[in-house]
Order: sequence, then structure tokens, then C-alpha cells
Amino acid sequence: MEQMELRDDNIIIEAVLNGNKQAYADIVRRYQNKLYGLFRKMGASESDAEDLTQETLLKAYRKLASHNPVQSFAGWLYTIAVNLQKDGWRRKTAESPVQEEGCERETPESKLLQKELRSELDHLLEKLPEHYRLVLVLRYTNQLSHEEIASITGMSVRQVTNIVHRAKIRLRKMVEAKEGQRYDILESYKS
Repeated sequence: MEQMELRDDNIIIEAVLNGNKQAYADIVRRYQNKLYGLFRKMGASESDAEDLTQETLLKAYRKLASHNPVQSFAGWLYTIAVNLQKDGWRRKTAESPVQEEGCERETPESKLLQKELRSELDHLLEKLPEHYRLVLVLRYTNQLSHEEIASITGMSVRQVTNIVHRAKIRLRKMVEAKEGQRYDILESYKS
């Protein structure tokens, strides 16, 4: 799938560079939700995430000729996105995003539970240091390899691997601590 997407991206990019400007709409459709999700997970408000997404896609369009077709377009695009966010976009306190994926068999209860779990995870992610949060979002939300994340962030692959490991441990501890708090609250009701 990743190899096919890379080939498709390169075909679209080649078409745009050869004068078919409308072909870039395919790139926009393919990446706008992924970029928006990245920015939201990194703490941007809905409007800031939308602005950052548009700015990233516009900047990528303007610099499309500088993309090396041997490298991953997605990695190149995420590098632009991360740099834009770092270079001056100030985050407001983010509301918990609601991103429901449609599934015919889901019940209203399961959708609500999934929404609550996603909101809880987003809340916990906000408590992580920014470099932990960024690496986790790129790895698990955007499904990038450690090599692509290293290229985007300027870290070594070993650093990315360590950060993923440490961030997961920290998240696990946060979840365990939160569960302990809930248990303590329940115990106080028994008295």
C-alpha cells in the first residue's frame, strides 16, 4: 500500500509539474485530513489546524519542484507541516477533537465509548512533552516509519525509537495513575 501510494503521489506530482494544476486536488484530498489530524493531535485548535493544513498544502504546491521523487512525498509534506507549526504558529488550548469513523455495525453506545476513549487519549497526549507527542502522532496516527519520522524531525532513527518507547511507557504510567485515581474515588464511596 505504501509503495503504491508513493508511486501514485509521484505520478500526480509529475502531472502537476507538467502543467496539469488540477491534479494537485488529488494530493489535497489524500493528505488534508491526515495533516489536520496531525495538527489537532499536536494541540492546535480546529481553526488553527485548518489554517496550518491549508498553509502546508499551499507551501508544498509552491515548492513541489524541489521535492525529490526518490524520497517519500508524505515524509516531505509532514516535514513542511512540522516546520510550519514550529515556526511561529502559537497554539491555543485545543478542544478534544471528535473524529468518528463510520462503521455500519457500530451502536450508539460503542460510538460514544469510542469518542470518550479518543477524547481521554487526546487529553493524555496533551500532557506529554511536545517531542514525545509529535513522534507518537506521526508513528501511530500517520503511520510513518521511524526513518521517515527521523527525517521529518531531524532526529536519528535511534532517537525516534527511544522516544517512541519512552512516550509509550509514560502514557502507560499516566493511564495506570488515572485508573488508580478512579479506584480511590470508588473506594471513598464505599465508606
